[in-house]
Amino acid sequence: MKSGNPEFQLWRKAIALGFIGLLPFTGYAQDSSESDENEDNEIATLNPFEVTTSGDSRYFATNSIAGTRVDYRIQDIPISIEVITSEFIEDTGSVDLRESLRYSAGIVLQSQNDALSQPFSDTGGVHNPEGVTNNKTNTSIKIRGFVTDNVLRSGYRRQHATDAINIDRIEVVRGPNALLYGIGNFGGIVNYLAKRPLPEQRTELGFTVGSDEFYRFTVDNTGPMGDHFAYRITGALESTNHWTEIKDQQHWFISPVLEWRPFEKTRIIADFEFGAQEETGVSFQSVRAPTLGNFDVTQQDRLEVFGLLEFDGKDPRTFRWSGPDTFLNTDAMNMNLELQQELLPNLHLLAGYNYSQNKFESRDVFGSLNQNVGPTNLRGSYLSKRVVTGTEDPNPVQVDNAIFQYQWQDREEENKRDQVRVELNYRLNLFRGSDWLGSQNNFMLGFSWEELETETFARGTDSSGTDPIRDGWNWKSPTDASYIRFGTQGDGVADEPLTDRFRNITVASNTAWYGVYSGAWLNDRVHAIVGYRNDTASTSVDQVGFRPGEGTFNSSADGFEKGSWQFGLSVEPLKGVTLFGLTSEGLQPNFGGNIDGNGQPLDATTAESEELGIKLSLFENKLTLSGSVFKIEREGIPFSYWWAPAPARGAFDPNADIVYRMDDFNPLTKPDNVYLQAGLDEFIAAQNSGAVFEQNGLTYLNASTSQGAAYLNAVFDSLNAAYALPPGERPADAWPGWLYNGFDDPLVNTAAENWSVGEFFQSISDKSEGYEIQLMFAPMANWQNIITFSHVEREIVSPGNFVTHPFNEGNVDLWPMWRFPNGNWGLTGFAPEDVYLDPSDSGTWTGIGYGRGESLDDTPPYAISGWTSYDFIDGSLKGLRLGLGFNWEDKREFASEFTSAGQKKENPTENKIQAFTPERFQLNGMLRYEWLLRDRYNMAVQLNVDNILDDKDQYGLLYAPGRSWRFNLSTSF
Repeated sequence: MKSGNPEFQLWRKAIALGFIGLLPFTGYAQDSSESDENEDNEIATLNPFEVTTSGDSRYFATNSIAGTRVDYRIQDIPISIEVITSEFIEDTGSVDLRESLRYSAGIVLQSQNDALSQPFSDTGGVHNPEGVTNNKTNTSIKIRGFVTDNVLRSGYRRQHATDAINIDRIEVVRGPNALLYGIGNFGGIVNYLAKRPLPEQRTELGFTVGSDEFYRFTVDNTGPMGDHFAYRITGALESTNHWTEIKDQQHWFISPVLEWRPFEKTRIIADFEFGAQEETGVSFQSVRAPTLGNFDVTQQDRLEVFGLLEFDGKDPRTFRWSGPDTFLNTDAMNMNLELQQELLPNLHLLAGYNYSQNKFESRDVFGSLNQNVGPTNLRGSYLSKRVVTGTEDPNPVQVDNAIFQYQWQDREEENKRDQVRVELNYRLNLFRGSDWLGSQNNFMLGFSWEELETETFARGTDSSGTDPIRDGWNWKSPTDASYIRFGTQGDGVADEPLTDRFRNITVASNTAWYGVYSGAWLNDRVHAIVGYRNDTASTSVDQVGFRPGEGTFNSSADGFEKGSWQFGLSVEPLKGVTLFGLTSEGLQPNFGGNIDGNGQPLDATTAESEELGIKLSLFENKLTLSGSVFKIEREGIPFSYWWAPAPARGAFDPNADIVYRMDDFNPLTKPDNVYLQAGLDEFIAAQNSGAVFEQNGLTYLNASTSQGAAYLNAVFDSLNAAYALPPGERPADAWPGWLYNGFDDPLVNTAAENWSVGEFFQSISDKSEGYEIQLMFAPMANWQNIITFSHVEREIVSPGNFVTHPFNEGNVDLWPMWRFPNGNWGLTGFAPEDVYLDPSDSGTWTGIGYGRGESLDDTPPYAISGWTSYDFIDGSLKGLRLGLGFNWEDKREFASEFTSAGQKKENPTENKIQAFTPERFQLNGMLRYEWLLRDRYNMAVQLNVDNILDDKDQYGLLYAPGRSWRFNLSTSF
């Protein structure tokens, strides 16, 4: 369902499109008696929304529209901006957007550990160690340590990858610049500009072959169509295997663009993209191998600490146990209609509408290794070791009587995004005749509206089976290295049936008004950008669950409103030397409708950034540099500790007695558990007093009585004493049992029933700070050099706050999950008076031991990338170009001490859990030769070799891909 009035939504779109359709006639009434000279000048300055490229030189770009939304010299913009040109994309052999960003230090394209994010949500789940960058859209990256899950195409939000055949240039703007580009861009934005029609006829064809059976054909055709029309059609057809076995992908892509100039000062662009991609073998390579017994298959976050199962005779680097039946199919389209119009001298209008749609169909495997369950004929033994143990001991542990317990999951997702943008821009130049009094002033007023509707339908293995052995699951032996196949279990028995799980429709919209001033004074030595943006957002969620536990609900959050500012100033004290400072804000509305423990919607996630930098442009642009130091502070990040209090659940009655069920907490049935035995006398006394009672074959304890409270206090005291011991003296397994059973039992009444369990959230804060440098050096026109450097430090500032759980005086539950003395959650081994300023008030939680000051993120602290190319312009080697590139990154924290559900990882050594990858270096090369054939055809052959040193080492739980190559033959005429 749509949020708001559907008729009003359609009315707004109709008005926007009608505005685009009618405004060209304002150009028809313009005075046609102007001189040819004036006409030429007006045509040249028609569009401030288009970037000037006349001063560009191969890898070097002079201007950008990313910082101000209008054409502006990069040297003067008080923002850190990096431009990746089409020549650079071509030389590096990049075929998509992600590959084009490989040499931009500070951008992480593959992560394993993402602070405060919920990873493992895409294909492969927790068994795929890649983090959020595994997103099926191929647009999730990390900039300055923050995740961004979308890119921009000519300023419009995209959430699907694109083929490089359609990219003219890429502009990377760092920092939370919400002013022009809206929500969710905390580390920065990546905005790519699509290729536009050219005034002359031109065709380029390319064919590429490469390692892993890579085949690719591209076409780029452009030219005029009469006096007022021009067109461009780009397309690609690609097929390739992955460097691991089984996995492969094929895709096609086509992008026609039409440009119409019906009048002298009018430009209308219709830009389309269509494409489809099919991938098979997309799920995990192997599964996590826990050392724990009786592992709950649904608690996937607990698996994050374990390594991957290895099979005899199989290469763990390339083997893909999940088999060839998993897949991800994608269909995508994008339509953009845009009007650019000069209304009055120096007053320009841009009005655009963008519609995008993508559909995903996928099949995946969900499950884990377990013990003592399932068919006995499929059980076996395996060797396992933790990712991190706190020691240097790499010796594995043998796990017996184990089995792989799994389900199939089919999912269909469709995203529809509407975007409208209207901008008025006015340029005012004052005192033109004076060098020092003259000023150039640019005023922009903008409006944007966007709405995203996501519909998801899920089916999966029905785990409500009646067979007590198979229990509604599928099973396979951990010693059987044959592929997991859809339809057949490990012993040849047919799979459990797939049934409908849920259908979810989420609609999120955002409306914004913004104003931007950019200006230059004092003989073009001082430049400023000042702007304000006001966002109003709403969201609605409707879910229908087809199974018990999936849930049927609807919720909405309307009318959220937030403003954000940006101010930047640059000063050029010496010619070619610019100093700049910038303060900016960013925000991410609570589109998911996340609520806190009291049931109140969370505020938006906000970020503030401060940045100081220098830009150099010396020796006629032969040496350019941009460097800056930055600090970004982010607040209001939603994160859920599964064990945190959530009184909004309303399951606990503070007026009734506190009653626990003793299924796993009874000292009489667990005589070997020292912690329960510490309260044996109190338990017997409670039994004698009636505080412990039996009903329906179950044992209950009334903790509102002094005798019942005494037993729980004795057990908790014994646990607290154990955790108070120094490391090395503490028992290896300080675990009394699970206290929190029977939440669906009407006799049970505990505060623990009001637990978050991933449905209620806390607001976390963090920060990122560091410095970055982009250097370009071209001592000769035929020798180009680029080096980028990044230093980023991530830190959790606050792990959040719990809400206060209400109790009646004299009837306080002191034993819920958030006060349990466990080493992995609750008190996490600390004393209650240390964890809570007031031990009886959960709202005084200090978060001690829960990440404050930690990184919990795998952004490399230091990273350097570089590329050099040299053209032979005369002699026998004329036409030859050589290129060489490298990437180096520091060690990365691929494992931290918390799981994605807010639980400390298992660690019997009591040492801090933290694991790092080794440093990583990669060397890439290029060789290109160009010649003219028959005085008409510009021919080129190009060889790109990535990972020349053939690195195949393991980094965390991910492997380097090894050497690969691509050979391209192209012609243009």
